[in-house]
Amino acid sequence: MRLGWRLLAFVLITAALGIVFAAFTPGGLTAGALALLVGSTVAGWCMLALDGRQPAALGFHPSPSAVVELAKGTALGVAIGLAVVAVMALLGGVAWTGQEGSAVAWVRGAAGALGFLLIPAAAEEALLRGYPLQALGEVWGALVAVVVTSVVFGLLHLANPGVSVLSVANIAVAGLLLGVIYVRTLSLWWATGAHLGWNWAHGYLVDVPVSGLEIIDAPLYEGVTSGPAWLGGGGFGPEGSIVSTVVVLAATAALWWGPWLRPGRAALKAEPLMMTDESNLKAVEA
Repeated sequence: MRLGWRLLAFVLITAALGIVFAAFTPGGLTAGALALLVGSTVAGWCMLALDGRQPAALGFHPSPSAVVELAKGTALGVAIGLAVVAVMALLGGVAWTGQEGSAVAWVRGAAGALGFLLIPAAAEEALLRGYPLQALGEVWGALVAVVVTSVVFGLLHLANPGVSVLSVANIAVAGLLLGVIYVRTLSLWWATGAHLGWNWAHGYLVDVPVSGLEIIDAPLYEGVTSGPAWLGGGGFGPEGSIVSTVVVLAATAALWWGPWLRPGRAALKAEPLMMTDESNLKAVEA
């Protein structure tokens, strides 16, 4: 089956399964994200089956290492997200004001926020860095696959509140980072963790908008962006700041050319389609 038809089939199966799943669940962000996750994951499994691949080839391999990879990815996402905010704070793009709360409430909220943000992060990774990135990479190579899925990632956020040209570009740049993480690890656990860590760091740890949305709130303090929109990001949050562009591009380049990320045994055993890509094979052999 040609690439275009494969991707179209993936989209149609994802939409159909998502609609059916959503019909039997209550509304809301979590239910919608879960419907997308189920639809895109099962659709990916179906398409991989046509290539004689096992479900684990999608990137969500079931193994003890999955928890470790998710945790490491989350730590990486938090580190990059906090680096962006730290530079913004030094330049006067974000500040904090105090509010009511307690340390116990903060810890409970932190755990709840992680759980709340996990499903949307996994859903978006399965939708873009799952089968589509693999199929594109098998035909056109890893670099093209990462760029194409990143552009789509940015365009999917056009309807978000406070969106701007810079913020859409930054979402696409974040897509480059997540795509590189998948290519270097062959693991959607890693990519989902990085996505989760970024959103958690901004939405809860520093309590600022994430992609224009303020869906969670941390007790004790409130983050407020300030200065020109290109610095503070305005209502879109750090993802609308030029600081995000610079820091995330630097992190992406470091991970693309650096030796820090490698596929684990479970990811290699799953034999994803991206194994055929020359650049990925070099990373595996390193």
